[in-house]
Amino acid sequence: MNRDIPAALDRVAAQPATKREIDYYNANIGKVKTVDDFMGDYRLYNYAVQAYGLDDVGYAKAFIKKVLESDLSDDNSFANRMSDQRYKDFAAAFNFGGNGTADVQSEAQEDELIGLYKHSFADEETSAKTEADYWNANIGKVKNVSGLLNDSRMRDFMLKATDIDPTYVSKDFLKSVLTSDPNDPNSVANQSGIAGFKTLAGLFDFKADGTLSGDTAQTADQTSKLVEAYHLTVPSYVTETAAKYNKAYYESKIGSITTVSQLTGDPRLFAYIKSAFNMPATLSATSAESVFKSNLDDPKSVANILGLASAVKKFNFNQGGTLPSGTPAQSDEQIKLTSKDYLANYSSSHDLDVTNAANNFINRTTSGIKTIDDFFLSNKDDKSPLNDKQPELYEVALRAYGIEPDTITKSDLRKVLTSDPYDPKSYVNSLKDDRLVKLAKAFNFDSDGKITTPLEALSQNQISKYASDYKKQKTVLLTGAQLTAAKKTVQDDTDYFKETMSKVKTASDFLADKKLVSFVLTAEGLDPKTYEKDKDFLKKAFAADPDDAKSILNKPENAKIKDIVVSFNFDTKGNLTRDTSGVAQSEIGLKQLNATFLRQTLENQEGETSDGVRLALYFERKASGVTSMFDLMGDKALFQVITTTFNLPSGISNMDVDKQAEALKQFIDIKDLQNPKKVDSLLKRFTAMYDQQNGTANSPSLSILTGGGAVGINADTLLSIAQLRSR
Repeated sequence: MNRDIPAALDRVAAQPATKREIDYYNANIGKVKTVDDFMGDYRLYNYAVQAYGLDDVGYAKAFIKKVLESDLSDDNSFANRMSDQRYKDFAAAFNFGGNGTADVQSEAQEDELIGLYKHSFADEETSAKTEADYWNANIGKVKNVSGLLNDSRMRDFMLKATDIDPTYVSKDFLKSVLTSDPNDPNSVANQSGIAGFKTLAGLFDFKADGTLSGDTAQTADQTSKLVEAYHLTVPSYVTETAAKYNKAYYESKIGSITTVSQLTGDPRLFAYIKSAFNMPATLSATSAESVFKSNLDDPKSVANILGLASAVKKFNFNQGGTLPSGTPAQSDEQIKLTSKDYLANYSSSHDLDVTNAANNFINRTTSGIKTIDDFFLSNKDDKSPLNDKQPELYEVALRAYGIEPDTITKSDLRKVLTSDPYDPKSYVNSLKDDRLVKLAKAFNFDSDGKITTPLEALSQNQISKYASDYKKQKTVLLTGAQLTAAKKTVQDDTDYFKETMSKVKTASDFLADKKLVSFVLTAEGLDPKTYEKDKDFLKKAFAADPDDAKSILNKPENAKIKDIVVSFNFDTKGNLTRDTSGVAQSEIGLKQLNATFLRQTLENQEGETSDGVRLALYFERKASGVTSMFDLMGDKALFQVITTTFNLPSGISNMDVDKQAEALKQFIDIKDLQNPKKVDSLLKRFTAMYDQQNGTANSPSLSILTGGGAVGINADTLLSIAQLRSR
């Protein structure tokens, strides 16, 4: 039987009664939404409990329900408190407990979006520098107005710098503007009524026919002014480059200021001192004049009430808002200190705005977003603590992925967010815009607009299972200080595994992280060093089709690798897919349950002829999962194989469990159970001993195995051996 298990399983699968149950289960498990749905269908429920050998307790549905609803990531959950591994395996086969709850965003999705949102502002400055560098590098090469306008980057640069939307400006009209005489009131530029066009006309030296008036299209001063205008106009906030321009402007102008009204009347100077002295952003020019004209000796003056007395002292204005004869608005030292304060504080207001917007997004998405309608509810309507001063949720999301709000309607955005980005045929993928696909992947809305469970590379149950198996593999047979040290290392490894797996988006991401790969291989009882030698093997495994009988995954020696591959929610291209992630049961859960059902059925059928064969097959299947003597003692079938193999008395089970475990160590080394050859040897001895004890065989080999037909070792002798061993 053991020589050709696959063929035996195929025969069982082809049996009409077995095939009917398998087909029924596969056809209906996908319809199950809740644990009650599952347990309410007798055939589904009975199939599953039989697969895991729990049919003897299947009648206790309240008990089984608690098992299924157990959160395997919680060490104190119901299933994890059970000593019988079958209950944990049964819970892990389904998605009913602790396998992720519906959420508009997972922590990883939220972190990515907020990170991109904050970084988008830095991208603005980088982009502005890139475009300015392009302009500086190419303006000297322009020979005529057509050459300038035919370069779309340069055309957009000059228009944006003068606050004109390039979308609605034709090249012909722009040509007429650039060839206008800025000093002629009747020129196209001056007649346009738009300040930006007037500015542009004065920043170039083209003749009426579009040729150059001099050697270049712009003088150095004209280029400098246009580049400065771009840095001041295009980014949505004051960048470091813009701040330097503002500093230069302030220091060049402040010497000519003679009254407070001149200072507050220049928007750029006024914005500069407000940033430098942390004045309220809402402070008007009129109110600022009152501040500077305050009597600082009066506690009730405007300056003192607003806490701006220190700012007033940085200037030399009198209470009339003018300057004493011969006194500048600021001394050189005062100017120096003001600029120092500005460079230290110019970004504080922007930074606070970004932080508030991010916090508002996080607060709202983590406290009540259940549908797409909630997502589009405005901050004002939602009565957010930060109210309507913050950008809307969808505006933050669009900015994070580089999408301008005016390029997509709310109606289309709804269709994007309720589309499955992991389905190549979905609406969002039909748009051929990678930004929109990434945006859709940042949220978890189903096709009806309701929040659903985040799609991750591994389900929470599978992560918990790997964590549990890894701990067993790394701590088996350790005691004392070694065990304590190992537990600390295991916990650190597990924390890394859980945290990092949430960020894995592709099979390549997973395979590129040696720590993750090593963790999973170790959890499956495989030596990571074996797979380091052939780096391409795992790549090929993840690209193979588990349903293809000829793929490398279906070679007998790769059975555990196949289990690993199908445990991930990846397609054969290594991308995330919902095809493997069912509501009640993932693809790996379904495949493993079907395989377990077939194996359990085979064992039961063989058991009808020989219970010894059933026990041997069961032991062969479960041996590699045994990591402690207590695993053997806690499973009555495994324990029976051991006691039969070594002709141990039934009274051994009445011994103290620790002494019982110590006694069993004299006969079996747990490490041997990880070695298929040693397991095979043990089972050969078991079958011989089983036959002898049940009167089905009598041969010289049995005499050798049993020491010439001795009855066996009694419990007292075992105890004595254990005590001798411990001295």
